Amino acid sequence: MTKQMTIRIGLISVTVCTLLGGCKSKPPQGKFTEEQMETIPYANKYELPEATGGMTLRIYSETIPIDEILRYAEQSLKPYAEKTDQATFEVQALPFIRETIKGKVTDILLYQEARKTTTENIDESLEKAVESEVSRFVTGYDNNYALAERAIKQMGMNWKSFREYQKKLILTQSYISSTLKEEKRFSYRDLLDYYESVKDKQFSQIGFVEFSVIDIVPAKLTDEQIAEGETPETAAARIANELLDRLIANDEDFAELAKQYSHGPFAKQGGKLQPVTTGSDSLAEPYATLEKQALQMQPGQTKGPIAIDEHLFILHMDKIQHAEVKSFPEVQKQVEQQLQFQYRQKQYLELVQKLIQKTDIVQLEQFAKFCTKEAYNRWGSQ
Repeated sequence: MTKQMTIRIGLISVTVCTLLGGCKSKPPQGKFTEEQMETIPYANKYELPEATGGMTLRIYSETIPIDEILRYAEQSLKPYAEKTDQATFEVQALPFIRETIKGKVTDILLYQEARKTTTENIDESLEKAVESEVSRFVTGYDNNYALAERAIKQMGMNWKSFREYQKKLILTQSYISSTLKEEKRFSYRDLLDYYESVKDKQFSQIGFVEFSVIDIVPAKLTDEQIAEGETPETAAARIANELLDRLIANDEDFAELAKQYSHGPFAKQGGKLQPVTTGSDSLAEPYATLEKQALQMQPGQTKGPIAIDEHLFILHMDKIQHAEVKSFPEVQKQVEQQLQFQYRQKQYLELVQKLIQKTDIVQLEQFAKFCTKEAYNRWGSQ
């Protein structure tokens, strides 16, 4: 399990209802199910280490050290830093660093807001929810405590910091759930209009066909291939029928025979053409005719000899996908889910934007630039 996948378990598996059940002091009541919370574009989550020196960014009582930002960005940015100059790197990397910092700041601000809205004496109920989540986490490793602990260490935590982190996730999830509005009701016209706007991109399947050919050209046969008393044309017909028999009766490999006997431009690829979009008229002759033949065949079927313009072809049908457009009734539920996701996403982003506006934007930008320069100092080509 990756770090983000593991932490995501902590966010999703402990529901707001679990947190609220059986406790005297209750945090805000959430309105969304686990599946709905899954669609909220929650900020990136990762561990909260102590500051280790160097420039840091202070958000309320928490500190964001530069090492944390760079550790998160290293996999994405280090390879690029190693092969480019500093000026280019800083221009390209700054947006990524900026969004990484913004995500981290968002986590902190959401948690701070969550703490403000909770009732007193909530820690006991949170501890119960965290213990339940820890048990679920260990169960995910077949109740092997050692394996679970190893995963925790790979995330840069120990059991204590893992429990504290889960507590923050649970409380923040509860806050988000209780802050966002109920689902919006969309009219039939809303749903149909959205379907029409995305139909071609999301609900249409392009048709294509894949086929392979052995192309035998009488004029290109060698003297050894033409038997006594044969013309190049009769020799080509004999060879084509012999190959067809080997393919059908003996189930020999089409690609290998194409490499040995085909005179066509696709011989080295085992006679295989690139996938062809059906109805596109993208192939020139004689392959346009072969495409029409292939569309009348079943995948795995071999046919021939097919005479076209002094060529004899053996055709093998590899794969076909028929063009399809899913109707609105088929995808109506999916369309509504997408609109609900966009609605929740819009609310979430508006919430985050309000929180970010409370911070020192200039300070955030200065920290982002400092992190970007330090990233190149550590990883860049010197």
